[in-house]
Amino acid sequence: MRVPARESRTIHGDRDADSAAEWTEAESRAAFDQLGDRLIDATRRFLRSSRRERIQTKLYTVGGRELSLAQVDALEVVAYEGEVRMHQLAAQLRLDPSTVTRATNPLVEAGLVERFTDPANRRYVVVRCTAEGRDAATYVADERRMVMREALAPMEPGRRLMLADLLEEYISLFEQTQAAKDDAAQQG
Repeated sequence: MRVPARESRTIHGDRDADSAAEWTEAESRAAFDQLGDRLIDATRRFLRSSRRERIQTKLYTVGGRELSLAQVDALEVVAYEGEVRMHQLAAQLRLDPSTVTRATNPLVEAGLVERFTDPANRRYVVVRCTAEGRDAATYVADERRMVMREALAPMEPGRRLMLADLLEEYISLFEQTQAAKDDAAQQG
């Protein structure tokens, strides 16, 4: 079986992916392996970057307390929603409810959110953002946008949009693939 080349840059020796040449299945698999290795390497370099760690520490330190990514995500959702039931927050964050409870505990202790029993249905727990929490969420979002503007400023506007589109597509495909594997493992 022959598979046409589809990538937009040279990824297999000196064969240009935009050429009319078709690759064998083995060549295509090797090209995808090489591309996968590049994506993994870039992700590792990003995650291990000391600059990224310093930026994250700066961005996620609120009131002298460094928040985790899950805590910042929870804070931003609660700030956006105003108030939200814990199970709905867990669903929006795609996290286990117990993880969300652990993520919100420090936010409550820091005075960024309030947690209370839903007066309309006492089986539910609701989280509401305080004024300090809204300010903190705004600060984190503004600082993150500034960091992204600085990092992406040298890139052409069209390429910035392409990068965002491709990252969103990559993450969506990755999540779909993993969900399908999880479903298959549960069924078999």
